[in-house]
Amino acid sequence: MNRSCVIKLSVLCASLFIINGCAYYKAMDIQKQRQAIIATNLEQESNITKVQEAEKIQLEKEIISFQSEVSNLDKEILKIKAKTKKARFDNMKKARNEYNKQLKILTDKKMVLQNDINKKKAIIAIL
Repeated sequence: MNRSCVIKLSVLCASLFIINGCAYYKAMDIQKQRQAIIATNLEQESNITKVQEAEKIQLEKEIISFQSEVSNLDKEILKIKAKTKKARFDNMKKARNEYNKQLKILTDKKMVLQNDINKKKAIIAIL
């Protein structure tokens, strides 16, 4: 082989090694970018999970509070029912109407609280 062929072959081999080396480093840079994106996504998911857990705890506290209010309302309803029975026996129409109004208000409030409890339990089930 003559000298020019050897030089051409050497240049060709060297350029192939350089191109392969550049492609390798480019692929490594792309891989690093992908890993950075994955790490960012995992961090965002972790933050979302923490927020959802905090919301779930808050909703559970509200449910407990609502349930205690419902329990208190049940007690008041029983008292009013007892007073209503007494009012019937005493034949006091005015007092009976007042007790019935209070009973209706408390019953409505209890229904609203029960609905809130059911909604919050549904939200917790989703979380």
